[in-house]
Amino acid sequence: MEPDLELPPDVYLEVTKKNGETFHFPITKKTVTIGRDPNCDLRLEDEYVSRKHCQIVFRGDHFTVMDLGSLNKTVVKGKEYIQKNLMTGGLINLGETRLRFVWTDYLAWRREHGVAEEAADKPEEESGDEGTAGPIPNE
Repeated sequence: MEPDLELPPDVYLEVTKKNGETFHFPITKKTVTIGRDPNCDLRLEDEYVSRKHCQIVFRGDHFTVMDLGSLNKTVVKGKEYIQKNLMTGGLINLGETRLRFVWTDYLAWRREHGVAEEAADKPEEESGDEGTAGPIPNE
């Protein structure tokens, strides 16, 4: 059973478009839908992103990205996933758009809410092969 904790503050996606333009999208709901559809919480103008591509879901003590059956898949750290837990700093590729998941006070929030720390609870760092080779080719 998932803990019923309030949505933490200071969580956002750093969105980088194909042209290099970057902006921050704050996560202010427990479920955020991402895609091209005008009704999505985060609307991406990327021809390789599905109308409803994926969701970021708060699971009580962590966030998960869930693919919604997209044609070009949801790619986290170079691998396609249907569902993947997110760590702060984690990179998500949707079509030609890159999202970086940021939870600013992750460890402090977990301690404050009595959530046990795990060895994997360290922020991810960008390695030289993540996000530097450009967008994932669409097949």
